[in-house]
Amino acid sequence: MMRVLFSIGMVLLLAGTVKAQTLTVEEYRAKVLEYNQDIKQSREAVKAAIYALKGVKTGFFPKLQLSGNFSYQIEDVEFMQGVDLKHNNYSVEAALSQNVYAGSMVRKQQEAARLQKAIARLGEELTTDNIIYAADVSYWTLAANESLFYISQEFVLIVKELDGIVQKRFDEGAISKTDLLMVKTRLKEAELQESTRNMNYQTAMQSFKIMMGVPLEEKWVITDSIQKPVMVPGLQPLEVALKRRADYQIAVQDFNLTKQQTKIIRSKYLPQFAVGVKETWGTPLINVAGDEKFATVAFAKLSMPIFNWGEKHQYVKQNRAMEVSKELIMSKVEDQVKEELANAWVKLNENRKQVEIANSTLEIAWENLKLNTFSYNEGKLPILDVLSSQVTWLQAYTNVVSANYQYKVAYAEYVRILGGR
Repeated sequence: MMRVLFSIGMVLLLAGTVKAQTLTVEEYRAKVLEYNQDIKQSREAVKAAIYALKGVKTGFFPKLQLSGNFSYQIEDVEFMQGVDLKHNNYSVEAALSQNVYAGSMVRKQQEAARLQKAIARLGEELTTDNIIYAADVSYWTLAANESLFYISQEFVLIVKELDGIVQKRFDEGAISKTDLLMVKTRLKEAELQESTRNMNYQTAMQSFKIMMGVPLEEKWVITDSIQKPVMVPGLQPLEVALKRRADYQIAVQDFNLTKQQTKIIRSKYLPQFAVGVKETWGTPLINVAGDEKFATVAFAKLSMPIFNWGEKHQYVKQNRAMEVSKELIMSKVEDQVKEELANAWVKLNENRKQVEIANSTLEIAWENLKLNTFSYNEGKLPILDVLSSQVTWLQAYTNVVSANYQYKVAYAEYVRILGGR
């Protein structure tokens, strides 16, 4: 019955909006992912992490630096009797240097940058999973409100049909005006409910359009019914979910990054050795003749921290404490995933049962409505029984939509908890 009404509603809507564009739930996800600003931000974060990694890699290469200086001595300076120094002093220096050993700091920084890039990519995956879930909820919210709107229209038609029968019998003097007024009241209530559900449907449609970034005046039609069957994956072990869950993997990589940062701190207190060559052109420091000349200097630089009042140990202990904190966060996320997975599986199965029960109840309510309406026409039942069966049918139909909506949302949530599609 519901599929029939949905199909009728879709045909009427498409007939009234020839230029309307159609969307399946998969197509809607793609459009939302293409438009969403959060995903674009996460992609920029990945780019930033990649550039940071490339920047760290330059620490392996030689560095060439060019510098220059100029000074002017205002007072006259006598170098020796009868010989004055020149007022001008200037030079240009090019220095080529290469780190030979820096406590493996560059390698450790490179590994830290790799971990940061991995975290950025996982952040993009996490954002994508959440947006897909939000898109599914938006799609099925619209589908549910659309179905409820069509149901309210159908209910108005059912009450109008009864109103016609009662009006005819009242005109013939077969019934009292009380029956007529009860049906008239029910009709107004049905029309009011139709208006409310139309408002809910239009509001859901606006949110639907905004999420994929299209103009609100455009016409869109969803083609997947709220009763569309879904292929539910089997119950997965916790290890599978942890491996696929981006938030857990972020916690793991964050823990690894903290350990790497401890190694970087240690490397700062290891010996540093660099070599290089300098080429200088300019006036000498004691400038008597004012002639420029070249000077080439090769150098080797070794530095080794000896005593720093335990500074290294304090910073290492500080980072060790942060490691413990990150490990606890990782454990906390694991417990959270375990709970979410168990609850989502229970919810998914219970919602599936509720869909089956709601469908069976609807068939019974529809059969009861037809029988009561027929019996009233034959004069075997009072009008109250017909009105009551109408309410029962409407509630049963609403329950079908609600159960299917909850089932679709539970399925989307279960997929998200498993770590996406």
